Amino acid sequence: MSTSRRIAVNLLFLVPGDVGGSEEYAVRTLLAFARHGPADLRPVLFAQRGLEEAHPGLREAFEVIAAPGDGRGRVRRVLRESTWLAGRTSGFDAVHHVGGRIPMRSERPAVVTIHDLQPFDHPEHFSVAKEGFLSWSVPRSLRRADVVVTVSDTVGRQVVEHFDVESERVVTVSSGVDRIADRPVEPSSPPTIIYPAVSHPHKNHELLIEAFHRIADRHPDARLVLTGGAGRAEGSVVVAVSRAGLGDRIERTGRIPEADYARRLAGASLLAFPSRYEGFGIPVLEAMASGVPVVVAAGTPADDVAGGAGWSVDADDVSAWAEALDRGLGDAAARRQAADAGLRRAAEYSWEASAEQLERAWRLALRLGA
Repeated sequence: MSTSRRIAVNLLFLVPGDVGGSEEYAVRTLLAFARHGPADLRPVLFAQRGLEEAHPGLREAFEVIAAPGDGRGRVRRVLRESTWLAGRTSGFDAVHHVGGRIPMRSERPAVVTIHDLQPFDHPEHFSVAKEGFLSWSVPRSLRRADVVVTVSDTVGRQVVEHFDVESERVVTVSSGVDRIADRPVEPSSPPTIIYPAVSHPHKNHELLIEAFHRIADRHPDARLVLTGGAGRAEGSVVVAVSRAGLGDRIERTGRIPEADYARRLAGASLLAFPSRYEGFGIPVLEAMASGVPVVVAAGTPADDVAGGAGWSVDADDVSAWAEALDRGLGDAAARRQAADAGLRRAAEYSWEASAEQLERAWRLALRLGA
């Protein structure tokens, strides 16, 4: 009879509502493992207080151990990983650090998830202190990791090429979708463009707002809905919305419950995703699976996810974005063609595959640490 192997999963980086797509990725991947994973691997989640309330499914599926404090102080959170967490994960068979780096103290074998390499590609998006910390801690974590999990093949290739990590130690664990719609959505009225993203600089909200402003007169009933919390570019986004002068035709919801977002997405005419930098692009996959056509920034992992479905536009070309939005709103045949292509593309992703990939990463770590 086989013995259960315990995997400590470090989620202390995850303050609900603060980390955008990486929160959705972590939670949904773990829930996929709970549904489809093997009985001989037993993950135990170490998380901030409040995670169970934000995602009750985790509490139902796993043992969850809450850290002291609220986790909102970055320095205290980092220190807690090397003290409180290190003391409680000794004796586990492996530790998976999902937040992108391995603490100063950690049990082996260790797994680290790299969501993207933005601190190296676009250091201007970070404060001097955070960029300096990440430029030191991420390479160190990659050297110490027994297994590196990446959220896309694109990020995996970057890790191998730029940090001299053996490809045999890199496992892609991509996102999946819960269900695929039977047919493209019939957009509700008024026509709506939706963009779900925290207002960080690389999310490129200002370009989208300007592009929508340019076509607003041709589509007088259309609305732009921006969901997601406030990030480092919040002030610039507020100014851009005000400058557009479109009143309530640009709606900012802040972070909204998953069910509310799903309802809004189900009636959307388009999902616009102008983000210049992503590790994967979960909202693009979710939109395609829902039968909603997408417009994405060319040359990004989100563009790779779209796989030619929808419209692919240079992230800095406002005129091209305005043209794509204009066509997506005004040409019903083109919109349906893009939605059909998106449904076919989304069918290539599944949470079952994500769970199998995560299992492979953990078993590789256990084997390497034996």
